[in-house]
Amino acid sequence: MSNGRGLRISVSVFALTLGIGLLADPAGAQQGSDQPNQNAPAPSDQATSPTNGGPVEKVVVTGSRIPRPNLEQPTPVTTVTKERIEDSGTSNLGDIVAQFPALSSNGTVRANSDSFGDQGGLNFPDLRSLGTGRTLTLVNGKRHVAGDAGDQAVDFNSIPPALVDRVEIVTGGASAIYGSDAVTGVINIILKDNFEGVEASVQNSWPTGGDYGQNFSANASAGTNFAGERGNIVLSVLYDSTKPVRALDIKALNNYGTVVNPADTGPNDGIPDLLFRPNVVSEFIDENSVLIPFDHFLLGGPNNRLYGFTDNGAPVVQPNHGLENSLLFGEIANCATCFKQEDYVLLIPDTERKGAALNFRYDLTPHLRFKADAKFVSTDIFDYVQPSFSFGDFFIDFTSNPFVDPALAAQITTDTGVPGALLARFNADVGARDNAITRETRRAVTGFEGDVDVLDLATVDWEVSYNHGETKNKFVNNNTLLPGNFEAALDAVVDPGDLQIKCRKDVPALQPPGYVDPSVTSEPCVAFNPFGQQNSAAALDYVSYDGATRRHTITQDVFQAIFRFDTDRFLQLPGGPISFAGGYEYRKESSENVNDRVIQSGITETAPQPDAFGAFHVNEEFIEFSAPILKDELLAHRLTFDAAYRYATYSHAGIARAWKVGGVYAPVMDLSFRGTYSRAVRAPNITEAFLPPTAGFFDYTDPCDGSQLSQNPNRAANCAALGAPPGFDAQDNIGVPISASGNASLTSETAESWTLGTIIQPRWVKNLSLTVDYYNIQIDDAISFIDPQAILDNCVDAPGGPDPAFCGLSTRSPTTFNVTFITSTFVNASALNTKGWDFQLDYATDIGDLTEGVGMLAALNGHLAVSVTANNVEALRFFAFKNHPEDENIEEGEIGDPKWSFITNAIYDQGPVRFVWRSRYEDQVSRFAQGTQSPEAISPSYVEPNWYHDFVLTYRLEELTGYDSEIYVGVNNAFDEQLPLGLTGNGTSSAYDLVGRTVFVGARAKM
Repeated sequence: MSNGRGLRISVSVFALTLGIGLLADPAGAQQGSDQPNQNAPAPSDQATSPTNGGPVEKVVVTGSRIPRPNLEQPTPVTTVTKERIEDSGTSNLGDIVAQFPALSSNGTVRANSDSFGDQGGLNFPDLRSLGTGRTLTLVNGKRHVAGDAGDQAVDFNSIPPALVDRVEIVTGGASAIYGSDAVTGVINIILKDNFEGVEASVQNSWPTGGDYGQNFSANASAGTNFAGERGNIVLSVLYDSTKPVRALDIKALNNYGTVVNPADTGPNDGIPDLLFRPNVVSEFIDENSVLIPFDHFLLGGPNNRLYGFTDNGAPVVQPNHGLENSLLFGEIANCATCFKQEDYVLLIPDTERKGAALNFRYDLTPHLRFKADAKFVSTDIFDYVQPSFSFGDFFIDFTSNPFVDPALAAQITTDTGVPGALLARFNADVGARDNAITRETRRAVTGFEGDVDVLDLATVDWEVSYNHGETKNKFVNNNTLLPGNFEAALDAVVDPGDLQIKCRKDVPALQPPGYVDPSVTSEPCVAFNPFGQQNSAAALDYVSYDGATRRHTITQDVFQAIFRFDTDRFLQLPGGPISFAGGYEYRKESSENVNDRVIQSGITETAPQPDAFGAFHVNEEFIEFSAPILKDELLAHRLTFDAAYRYATYSHAGIARAWKVGGVYAPVMDLSFRGTYSRAVRAPNITEAFLPPTAGFFDYTDPCDGSQLSQNPNRAANCAALGAPPGFDAQDNIGVPISASGNASLTSETAESWTLGTIIQPRWVKNLSLTVDYYNIQIDDAISFIDPQAILDNCVDAPGGPDPAFCGLSTRSPTTFNVTFITSTFVNASALNTKGWDFQLDYATDIGDLTEGVGMLAALNGHLAVSVTANNVEALRFFAFKNHPEDENIEEGEIGDPKWSFITNAIYDQGPVRFVWRSRYEDQVSRFAQGTQSPEAISPSYVEPNWYHDFVLTYRLEELTGYDSEIYVGVNNAFDEQLPLGLTGNGTSSAYDLVGRTVFVGARAKM
């Protein structure tokens, strides 16, 4: 849903939218390999791998609150290391994390661009492609304030990479450990702290294909210990910027869309139904105007002649499109007076970010520490969407309008007998509807942690903390059309008194009986010339409204108390003591969305939206334990059982319970099996529960359009029963008005998920590990917005006649049969399921052991670390209504959700030189809808596999500078793989590289 309407190409009838690099080697901490935390300690841990023996430090890792070696917990955890972040060549943390196979790109900045809403510049993670709201993002293991009003998802742009030490990813239900929203998993962003010295870095990157998308970043940190090293304080500052990328910058786009194949003879004939072609544009509308005479077939007449205009207003006969996309769009090459959608598509907005962070700790006693973290991040984003437009909304009267060409007026009047025509125009001279956005995030976490001996039975580690976060978003919109003023300005006449061109509203002598002034403001009316680009600044100002301002305020307050202990002093199982963790959490979330008063008055083109307010609070208690059943026994090197339970009471959704059980069984040291089974929950967010009835626009495909009737055997009869005329050609390129509202009766959605995996670490191959994990996530009562498209489809796809439950939510014109209005809300009605396999292979070695004495190769005596992380999606299925399992939306294998994907990371390190080769692979995906369509639906039927390769070369300068410093150069997408044809980078297609080969250089220094 959006609050402004747009005109679009109907891209297709099926809606193309929606390592252990370290292991045991301490030197590996400098290699930067991506490592799965299930196999090795985090980069900051001073531990050696159990494979090789030696001490193992117990740390708290994501997925559990019980300190333990990472590989001993049953939940798979993958780490995005600091080195991976530094080698990425970008300051966009969301893009870095989204490259990992367990995540999709559906919530990234590119996916949120060109959205006609408030999403510009937002960057949300999306685990398993099940929705950004089902991925819980933590910072240092604690909740973080959301980035958008009414939502719970955390904006990664509020957490710059310069502050990040590593990112840990847990997939699968984790609500028993962390609470609501962890349905598909948890992303825990761990920040740098406890730093001493001064560190700074600077980096610049740019595509080799043009001057767009350039990214610059600079940051610095300074920290010191004090009070005999009992305390530490660190201050960090940062700045980065990203230049915009437009669709016009990407040569591979070229206004691709689908067109009907004239050679097609019907279903299952082996001939493609649709062809994917460039130059799919519209001759029905243009920036310089198009006049639609009343004898045009669009108005029921016999002819198809349209008239466009050059920039200086000279009329031209519009070419008729050849191969047809829809009623308004088709293939026309080299049309200078046609509307091209990509002229106004912004793929990456102009972004500037600055911020500061403070980390403080102080040991009050050997058993009591005070900690405080604070940050402020401000991001300025300049976003825009296509200009305002009118399509047949206004009549140009040839008898009085002084701007119309006299010869053209005479021709049209002669042809039609009507001295006038309807106007279709994109108001490019008014300007694209831009959105200057400022997003400010403030967050502070304070607390105490320590340990206490309880009755000489156990040492209890404890922590209490208070977390306050606030996000303020300000949106300033310009170039919003005032339809009333536009109508008044279009109705231009020549004043008989002074022979000046004026608005009819200001010339009483030319006002017919019953004339009503359509203008909506008190400004002096300035006549508007719709033909060409000939208007004055005063005329443009009169028909538009600038400075429309909306504000979001999102707040979060969290109090948390956690304890941990084990039974070492009073109870020992054969495998050791039982470990416990538990605690209490209180959380309050609130959201305000205050809209512009002029917009709310309804005088602009933007759908008036009410102010929206909502809040809820939750009290939660949780407990977790880990019981080591056996250890170092025959065929039982280790056997551990884990469980967790959380009880939550929501002020708006009632009681929710989450639990989790799991275990690890290692028959021998080299082989471990692990598994979990969990029940996770997600409470409705503020928008889902509290949104007041809100107007907007929705892009849709009319199921009663002639090209859509074959999609369901019931459609043709049901559409006819509703009154669809034979051969109905829907006008569905223009967003339809809708009304959306929250639902106070929603309950928490629940998910059942399980994982089963194995870890192989053979002692006879040092520093080699392989993990294989199977996952299955099922959500049976998912909270979902009833998709307006589903409303229209279910209305006419029901057996036995149109379904009144759905047909009653939409309205159609009694004359044209086009959809005119849709009403919708949120319900606990959907079902989601995904299952598949995760793979992780890691190997590290000193090459000198292999090359010694082998000729020229003997010089290659450095360290090599290699990792491969892969995912295979067996199923990704959405059911809009769980009671209709036959209406299955198969997503796996479609654009954005490949069945196979992987990333690789190889690092060679020798002396001052470090070389990195990364790659990312996306499997072949279909352009057609899996399950309901065959490859015959469109040609080409598939997007071919894409394999991107990145290289980084770093040179350390310690010997030259005397301190830790380095310079580096890198190239992403080194072989310049181009964006697949027609994928504009929005939505699911944002998984593909957009700008081609990108070079980056930088320097780091620490003193």
